Amino acid sequence: MTTRVTLSDPATMTTDEAAVYERFQSNLTRALLLTAGSAAPHLALGASFTVGALDIVDREVIVLRVAHLLDSDFEKMLHYPLARGAGLTDTDISDIETAALDRLEPRRAAIVDYVTDCTVDHKASDRTFWKLREFLSEREIADATHLAGHCAMTAMYLASLDIPLDTTDTSWGRLTELQS
Repeated sequence: MTTRVTLSDPATMTTDEAAVYERFQSNLTRALLLTAGSAAPHLALGASFTVGALDIVDREVIVLRVAHLLDSDFEKMLHYPLARGAGLTDTDISDIETAALDRLEPRRAAIVDYVTDCTVDHKASDRTFWKLREFLSEREIADATHLAGHCAMTAMYLASLDIPLDTTDTSWGRLTELQS
């Protein structure tokens, strides 16, 4: 099978490309560097959610649900460890992925239901919006919606270009530097 695209080679990157890659060394970055100028902004947007209105558990619930709905192995590979680090158990992760709403605490169930609507129907229903509004502020819902969309865009980009998973761990340590 022929590969769909050739990932940017770190050995031949420009100084600016290398600076972006150095902050997040992954196949995602190598693929994003194929664009005319969205690699750093895309990664910076992802990093921006770490300082947004949502807490770490809510963020990981959103990412895990989108990753499951869109079958994004890349998002799963990156976010399973983060979810566990945030305190989610393997049972929690399974319940989020399968939308076992009756087994999730009400806040988490509302997030999963809302994100499902956003991802599958591309719009939250009145029912899921107002249910989520019982638990989250308008600012948190705005961040949740934006994060779900960012995850969906990333999943679509990687799947459509058939970008392979990284074979080594990717460090998140310098990703937030892209915000400045």
